[in-house]
Amino acid sequence: MALLAIHNARLVTETWERPGGIVVGDDGRIEALVDADVRPDAETVVDARGRLLFPGFIDAHVHMRDPGYPHKETFATGTLAAACGGVTTVMCMPNADPPADSARGIEAMRAAGEGRSLVDFTIQAGVTQDNIADIPALWNAGVSSFEALLSDAPASMLLDSDGLIRAAEAVAACGGVIGVYTGDRALVEAALDRLAGRTDFAAFAEARAPLGEAMGLARLIEAARATRARIVARQVSTARGFATIEAARRGDPSLSIAVEVTPHHFRLDTGAVDRHGPFALMVPPLRAPHDRQASRKALASNAADFVGSDHAPHAMEEKSRSTPWEVPGGTPGLDTIVPATVDLAASGEIPWTRVAAVLSSVPARLFGIGHRKGRLAVGTDGDLVLIDPELTKTVDAGSIRSRAGRSPFEGMTLTGWPVLTVLRGRVIAQDGRYAGGEPSGRWLPRGEVDWS
Repeated sequence: MALLAIHNARLVTETWERPGGIVVGDDGRIEALVDADVRPDAETVVDARGRLLFPGFIDAHVHMRDPGYPHKETFATGTLAAACGGVTTVMCMPNADPPADSARGIEAMRAAGEGRSLVDFTIQAGVTQDNIADIPALWNAGVSSFEALLSDAPASMLLDSDGLIRAAEAVAACGGVIGVYTGDRALVEAALDRLAGRTDFAAFAEARAPLGEAMGLARLIEAARATRARIVARQVSTARGFATIEAARRGDPSLSIAVEVTPHHFRLDTGAVDRHGPFALMVPPLRAPHDRQASRKALASNAADFVGSDHAPHAMEEKSRSTPWEVPGGTPGLDTIVPATVDLAASGEIPWTRVAAVLSSVPARLFGIGHRKGRLAVGTDGDLVLIDPELTKTVDAGSIRSRAGRSPFEGMTLTGWPVLTVLRGRVIAQDGRYAGGEPSGRWLPRGEVDWS
């Protein structure tokens, strides 16, 4: 007998939306797509009552902090936020302890997740000046991407221009993908020196002006041109940054640059810092209202390729410090990435098919897990999320299951919430609560990358 049957749903993918149902077989993979009025036999049968059924959502930008920083987050706490928030796959960034920039670090992260993760996960390997020669071996180990930083990190983690070119060449040679947080290190460091006497939280954003993002993106574009590497521009957040990428794409349509946007940049602006203080500080920082509008326009117009949360939790006492220079940048995002994006479709700002694209099918393809994830198709994993498009809730502290405990989304009313989260045919969360049972998340080695 099948594991799960969902009937009377409205199925939504990147390219189509129609009434229907899904059957997941005992192997955890989709066995059939059926008409909406068909009610197949299964161990679990769900009447969707006409609500929207999506392929499982993927968060391609998650700092799980595990192993090494359990006071900030663990696989157990972070993936609880994911499951209850409608995310079935998390793609983990390398900054753990040990960092996932070596075979040892990757194995440590995999061991931390297996047996404790409530959702499936991938590992993204860090690139520094010192491990560029290891890129082919790390790629062969199954990582989903490489991740590099051009600013706002300790010197040992940063790439200079030569390192960026050499890393991009190595990634291109093995057919991989490299995600890069841009910015301009010299501009940030000069601004930090200049603003050191300030104690107001607005100084945090002033130290990371839009000009630095644009200059960092210009370097990224030239690296892509020189190496023909597949590069993800992480967390693009400013009108100036989007204009820089748009001009480059227009001049060279073959340029392989994908653009990530984050919910906090297309939903919030600097006003959130006034309301939430240090809990609204992240890198890149919240921007002016016109930059927020530029992010939303990019999301609606396909200038942005996918949404990643940049889930970056810190302990409450770390975020409660009194000056902008003592507060670590970062906020939780797994709890809110889905409703913050879905709300735009509920209000008519983007189509429902666009939600399926930016939260599921596009990141699945870009990062090499599209053979398993991101589609409603026979043979793919039975990862599903049922959305109630009329359910309206206000984010409060009780909504945040991440160990971080506080979010700059608190107080925001959003329409369209997950009411059922399914991993490989098994219900793992319902109505925003974990359904119980042993953790069943698995590490996903990467398959073929598809940037077509």
